[in-house]
Amino acid sequence: MRFCKTFRFIVCIASISLSLSCFAQELGRYPIHNFNHRDYKGHLQNWAVVQDLRGLIYVANNDGVLEYDGSNWRQISINDATTRCLDIDSEGRIWVGGQDEFGYLAADSAGSMRYYSLASRLPSNCSSIGLVRQVFATKEGVFFSSNQHLIQIKERNIRVWKPKTYFHRAYFVSGKLFVNQPDYGLTYLQNDSLKLAPQAHEISKELIYLLLPYNNDKLLVGTQLNGFYTYNINAFRADTIIHKDSILCKFKTSDDSFFKENLVYNGISLPNNNFAVSTSRKGVVLINKNGEILRKINQSSNLQDEAVWGLFLDNQENLWMALNNGISYTSINSQLTNWNDNSGLRGTLLSITRYQGTIYLSTNIGIFRLANNEFQEVQGVAKFSFCLLNATSSDNKTSLLAGTADGIYQIEGNAAIKVENGKYGTYKLFQSKVFPNIIYAGLINGIGVLKCVKGKWMFLGRLEDTRSQVYSLIEDQNGFLWYTERYKGIHKINVVNPYQLISEHLKFYNQLPFSPKYDVINLSLIDKSLKVSTEKGLCQFDYINDRFLPDSSLGVEFTEGKTGIKILNQDTKGNLWFEVYKNNPNRWIERAVKYPDNTYRRVPAQFRTIPDMVFNNVFNEEGDINWIASSDGLYRFDGNIRVNSQSITKVLIRRIVANQSKLIFNGAVPSSNNSSIYRSTNFSQTNNTIQKFHSNENSVIFYFSSPFFGQNQSMKYSYILEGYDKQWSEWSTDQKKEYTNLPFGNFKFIVKARNIFDSESPVASYSFSIKRPWYKTAFSYTLLLITLISFIWLYVTVKTKLLKRSNIRLQALVVDRTKEILEYHNEIVEKNEELMQQKEEMQVQRDELHEQNRQITASLEYAKTIQQAILPDLSILKDRIEHFIIYKPKDVVSGDFYWISRITSKTKQSEKIIVAVVDCTGHGVPGAFMSMIGSRILSEIVNERKIHSPAEILTELNISVNQALRQDVSDSFDGMDACLCLIEPKLSNQYIITFAGANRMLYYYQKGTHNIQTLKGNRKTIGGIMPEVDPEFVNNRIYLSPDDIIFLNSDGIVDQNNESRKKYKASRFHASILAHVDKPMYEMGVEINKMFEGFKGNTSQRDDITVLGLRLLEDRD
Repeated sequence: MRFCKTFRFIVCIASISLSLSCFAQELGRYPIHNFNHRDYKGHLQNWAVVQDLRGLIYVANNDGVLEYDGSNWRQISINDATTRCLDIDSEGRIWVGGQDEFGYLAADSAGSMRYYSLASRLPSNCSSIGLVRQVFATKEGVFFSSNQHLIQIKERNIRVWKPKTYFHRAYFVSGKLFVNQPDYGLTYLQNDSLKLAPQAHEISKELIYLLLPYNNDKLLVGTQLNGFYTYNINAFRADTIIHKDSILCKFKTSDDSFFKENLVYNGISLPNNNFAVSTSRKGVVLINKNGEILRKINQSSNLQDEAVWGLFLDNQENLWMALNNGISYTSINSQLTNWNDNSGLRGTLLSITRYQGTIYLSTNIGIFRLANNEFQEVQGVAKFSFCLLNATSSDNKTSLLAGTADGIYQIEGNAAIKVENGKYGTYKLFQSKVFPNIIYAGLINGIGVLKCVKGKWMFLGRLEDTRSQVYSLIEDQNGFLWYTERYKGIHKINVVNPYQLISEHLKFYNQLPFSPKYDVINLSLIDKSLKVSTEKGLCQFDYINDRFLPDSSLGVEFTEGKTGIKILNQDTKGNLWFEVYKNNPNRWIERAVKYPDNTYRRVPAQFRTIPDMVFNNVFNEEGDINWIASSDGLYRFDGNIRVNSQSITKVLIRRIVANQSKLIFNGAVPSSNNSSIYRSTNFSQTNNTIQKFHSNENSVIFYFSSPFFGQNQSMKYSYILEGYDKQWSEWSTDQKKEYTNLPFGNFKFIVKARNIFDSESPVASYSFSIKRPWYKTAFSYTLLLITLISFIWLYVTVKTKLLKRSNIRLQALVVDRTKEILEYHNEIVEKNEELMQQKEEMQVQRDELHEQNRQITASLEYAKTIQQAILPDLSILKDRIEHFIIYKPKDVVSGDFYWISRITSKTKQSEKIIVAVVDCTGHGVPGAFMSMIGSRILSEIVNERKIHSPAEILTELNISVNQALRQDVSDSFDGMDACLCLIEPKLSNQYIITFAGANRMLYYYQKGTHNIQTLKGNRKTIGGIMPEVDPEFVNNRIYLSPDDIIFLNSDGIVDQNNESRKKYKASRFHASILAHVDKPMYEMGVEINKMFEGFKGNTSQRDDITVLGLRLLEDRD
């Protein structure tokens, strides 16, 4: 019998250990937030943490008390003493104990938290308090404990107890105050005296470091040397008889040696009947009521220091840890944990599954398995591993298969063996429901078929008529096999006999809604509906009409062609997991919950704590355990954990500064409650705390924050100043708002916060008024009016006297002026006769000039006609090139010209097109003559001398212009800048563009790139005698495709200025191209010209302008 009991006990312990081991192996890491002494600008050591009713965190530090609002730290001195303990009472007062100090924190009249010492109120026989280690704010008063004193403060009364030996630690549990006195025992306070607890002598030698409520009848006692006990508090009741052996009982944990070796130091109770125990050497341990270790928080989980002196659980269920070196906090109730490179994972995660109770992952590095909460690499696979499949054969035997770039592997434990003949790169594995012993493989060159033979999978070969890259494949409810052909579309086939590799091709679909790229589409079978995820939206297959239609089951957003989606999985409850993205490489993950009416409702905020990245797979298990494979690591989501951390408790106005320097408010409102002899802090402003600012204090900065811990950097705020602003501001991460030059009047600043879960806080407000300036008072207005009236009366009186005197002088002056006017009249008559004669002579000269101008204009028009005649007809290129031309001479004729030559051949692939835009020196008639010379020389070089290399053409053009202008014997500066291209159509709808430039560059646009690229020419001119940078012209070559565009232009368009004397520049030119790049070329030219004219306005054109745009067309033969 004794053997059976022992055996059952061993089995029980083994089962508990096994369950704990499994739990720990798959827990992952919780996020931990660490603050070092440089962050909070205080001492290394911290001892206790408490949270006030506003949500602010207070920390007992060797340099004083630290205050944290979620964004910033402040330090409050307690008379330069070390702070050791903190507690808060029901009115929000923070009670503080330290070295020879005790007192409390409350708001002062300036709105700052301040320490008020009560040490001076102690009796004279308690001159040396010592280090106050514990403080408890209770209904019976506030208790402070040091080694030699236990102090009670209740209203104005102070009471002091002294120990039998010394007070080691005090505890307030289950409504009783306990004090441990080593070598005497555990005592408790009753009827104003300290009494020895029943059976306390059994642990009188123990140093008790924690005393916590275990249940309604027991306390949990923690010691450093002998572990844990439970203490039956019914022993304090006179009406209950408790056997002495059942009062103090040993409490076993799953690892007693750990707590003894690492020295228990502190502990607190947690929700769900759990406990957090801190140690001096190995961080914090969470245990349950059975003593089972649930979680260890130490350096391996990113805790910065493992000596933990104090613990506190805030209102978001974050566990705060006061460390020997720093401050840290972590969530104890997070639904998300993760593994990354520090856990042994390497590479980008692509697929995840569980096989024989173990989690396996495939990455671009290889395959990994989770063991002891760390990942181990599976041996035998060192290639890109795309997918995993937990396959079950018809005889219910399971196998784990992996598709890699090196073929297909079967995995057993920590080793992988390549499947026989499975040598092809494999993107996807799918087990058939029609043929249970068959697995289809999406290969680099078709669809492979695997067959299970005696528990081993063999590669039979590829299905006939499948040769393309297959990234996704699936079997629908009718048994048809669907697969994607990369860059092409979707195929539907009927597998007639997979064992003989016989299949029947039914249809090819390449006309999906939104016209997606077929290299990123994914097939899914959701509720018997075939769905296609694309980078532009979601589609579903319409079996009746045999086509794909936009799918709005997850929202209309996915039917507009602007939002990408990839369905990753459907869990056991029918909920959909998918990633969403918009025009950027990073995506976010969402879950859509399925409702009884078969509709889905998205929960977009649920996973916002996961950073944006690429998500490749979600593996869902029973019990709402979900594994998320991403580019940055593995996440585990436990939907069974219920959290309340998504709600924001408050947003606080932390500081108000006037005129950049004057502190008006420092975050705390003093209480107006006169019923207490101690100060306290209000949570909102009262009428008697509304401040009136001086009239010159009308530039105000408001600082605000929300104590929502864990996602502080993602918090957004919105605000309004009533009496000034018309509406709420946009949501922003800014935590301050500045107003300048506010008028006098009454104002109310209101702010609210919103977290990443879109949960809004209640508003916080601050009311104030700005006094009316003295010069805007009623007295000032009256005085100003009297002064103005007096000034007007004085002005009128003086002005009247001056006018009378002036009239007398004017009368005398009029007589003199009249005489002079008569004399001037006679002179004017004579002069008028002379002017009439001059007018007649000028009219004759005007008529002569008009005739000369008419003849010059007619000559220029004729010159324009001649110049237009030498310009080529661009329509000769219409079978190859769509074009536009902007040709705007500054005067009637231009110094710019464009030139084209098409060299035909027997085959279109051998023909050549040479295009040039040339800017000659000067404009008007001189420039026109130069353009005619340049055009003629180009025709001679290309068409007669058969020179087709752009660099050689420019070289020959330079020589010919020098000869034509005799620049070797003259000082002529005349020359040309040129942009010249050779366009050669080649096979596969490709064009080769060879470019050379003389002080000009070539712009080109490749479809889909959304930017203009540049080929620079040589810094060398054609003709002229100026020194040059480059010795010769050089060819530049690019390869373009149909719908790509090249642009040749003179410098006239980019050098044009507007009325503000700002140049048009290449950046505006490029922007005008990109704004209309998808339009036909003629319309593009019209829009570019319109934008240019709008910029130029009424400014005169400063140079000739030529822009030639050429869109390469697809060969229609």
